[in-house]
Amino acid sequence: MQDEIILYVSHLKKYFDIPNGLGRNLGYVKAVDDVTFTVRKGETLGIVGETGCGKTTLGRTILQLTKATDGNVYFHLDQDIMRKAIEMEEEYYSLNHKKEKTEEDKRRIKQIEEELIPFRKKYSLTKMKPKEIREYRKYMQPVFQDPFSSLDPRKLIKDIIAEPMKLLTKMSKDEIMEKEKELINEIGLSEDHLYRFPHEFSGGQRQRIGIARAISIEPDMLVLDEPTSALDVSVQAQILNMLKEIQQRRNLTYLFISHHLNVIRSMSDRVMVMYLGKVAEIAETHTLFTEMLHPYTKALLSAIPIPDPETKKQHIILEGEIPSPVNPPKGCYFHNRCPEAMRNCGWSPRDLSEPIRDAFDVFRNPEAEALPEISKIVIDEDNNVLHVRFSNVVQEKDRIMSVVKAIIDKESLGKRGIMYKAIENISWEPDGKSIAIKMIEPDIPKLIEAKKDHYVACLLYEAPVKEELTNAPSADN
Repeated sequence: MQDEIILYVSHLKKYFDIPNGLGRNLGYVKAVDDVTFTVRKGETLGIVGETGCGKTTLGRTILQLTKATDGNVYFHLDQDIMRKAIEMEEEYYSLNHKKEKTEEDKRRIKQIEEELIPFRKKYSLTKMKPKEIREYRKYMQPVFQDPFSSLDPRKLIKDIIAEPMKLLTKMSKDEIMEKEKELINEIGLSEDHLYRFPHEFSGGQRQRIGIARAISIEPDMLVLDEPTSALDVSVQAQILNMLKEIQQRRNLTYLFISHHLNVIRSMSDRVMVMYLGKVAEIAETHTLFTEMLHPYTKALLSAIPIPDPETKKQHIILEGEIPSPVNPPKGCYFHNRCPEAMRNCGWSPRDLSEPIRDAFDVFRNPEAEALPEISKIVIDEDNNVLHVRFSNVVQEKDRIMSVVKAIIDKESLGKRGIMYKAIENISWEPDGKSIAIKMIEPDIPKLIEAKKDHYVACLLYEAPVKEELTNAPSADN
């Protein structure tokens, strides 16, 4: 593995429209949401996460098989240009996301923009025209998950392997034929197999053919999307060993996408953990599997089975379900399932609406019998306020507010009490029959270097961490 950076992905986003069938858009699925990382030449970066976390979409967007919504991809550039891209993109992002910008900041942003806009058009894959991207296809190739659907059933194997060479190189027919013979032997098949159709092969053999097609034009990087998940366990090891041998012989760079943690562990030099379209953690493989930092990574890795029945291992069971990428949580996307969540992690009226309804139920808290009848609870995400509306105008406001505060204080001591500690204040609204529960504004975790070469996006590792109990709920009458 070398120090040369072959790929730099900068704040990449891919949002899919949700149409309503009448030509209007109902929102977006945030499949890839502000992803940044680098890959060195000759290394394998494993990309892991639960199903639906955006791994495949990330791979397809890097390859420009799917058009990016925003962000940039720099690939196969001179190292001076690559370093310049990293410096400019990170400075531009850092300045743009400052909460309070000085005049010098604004001047510098404009200065960087003047240089960055033409720079992106020239070097970023996401800003290039299709004809310009075609030139880069020679250097990066995909290996797809399903070997049964990724090969054209109507073509001979020799035509399938030859396709990239015909489209992306100037090789003659004789040169292509010679290359095909070399490749078919390299993947463990014979020349006779070139004159067969895909249906005559097993799943493992088809995946070998898919790999031969990918390496036929001598690329620098392969994006391998779950390359063994559709294969029998007995065949998986053979394919993985073959990929390692090919990588060593050709000095290839791999982006290896998988949800199989043991496969990722055996194949990768570094691992990137994704959750709901975002990067949670990046570290060298050994470090990630032994010194994981992010609570999500800890839960994910706790699920790996241990072959020794005598060894006891604590499994971290995550509460709740993965939130929808259509309407992800505020702040840290993982906060509502996180066993280590803090009050500033992103608690919002949406999180609190059902718990507060339960808290005001007399079967849970008998003191709630003193409260007027609740007509409805309204979520105001934009203003970070939960409105609790009673059926009639309340006369004894002080007494009712005292009961509300007592119940919230009691609930804040419970198992999921942290969300109640995220309440900034509670006040009566002008109509006299509604209470506004205002939540604190959440902090958004940034991917930071918590330890040397170990990056994590979690507020636990950002300083200073907000105190949990400083802002107790208060009442404004």
